[in-house]
Amino acid sequence: MSEDPAEGSAPVARVDGNTDDKTKKAGSGRVILTSLLVPVLAFVTTLFPWIHANVSSVMSQVDVDVKGTDAAPAVSALGLVALAGVVAVRIAGKVLRAVICAVIALAGAGTAISALTAALNPQDAAMTKVGEATGTNGPGGSYVVTVWPWLTFVLGLATIVVALWLWWSSRHWKTTSRRYERESQHSVQKGDNPHADDIDTWDSLTEGEDPTR
Repeated sequence: MSEDPAEGSAPVARVDGNTDDKTKKAGSGRVILTSLLVPVLAFVTTLFPWIHANVSSVMSQVDVDVKGTDAAPAVSALGLVALAGVVAVRIAGKVLRAVICAVIALAGAGTAISALTAALNPQDAAMTKVGEATGTNGPGGSYVVTVWPWLTFVLGLATIVVALWLWWSSRHWKTTSRRYERESQHSVQKGDNPHADDIDTWDSLTEGEDPTR
């Protein structure tokens, strides 16, 4: 009695051809979301007081709180550049991704330098805001640096790391634009000859083949 070879055999796992694509998309999504967090935090830190200044005006002593947007205006702009770069990496081609990652790294370096400059030279960083509050230029007094510019400095360095991470991870991502281009080319080719299936059927008949097989 012959035994069915299918009986007793281990079940064969079916591998979906789209599994790798889905995994890559999920992985790239996590990388993008995590990378967005760093420049967002760097931007948020500029909304808090970086410097507490106690200076003398014409009449009395004045307390002035200088936010990061006033102490280091470039940080906000660089944070937005980094954010836009992270979003653009996902839809760019491989060569353009490297360029965008370089821009993100430069934005991170600029953020770190601007924050460090404000932290080391608080009087110069607060000069504009203090001048508006006291009506004088370069008033003497005490300047206390808060933790926020130092945190921004760290986040600027982290943005550089994020840029390197994006570049390394994106090497294995599929190019979205090329995929759309292939799909459009395929649709155009089909649209050029809408009777291509009918022609193939007629050719099969003339060669004595059954086109219904």
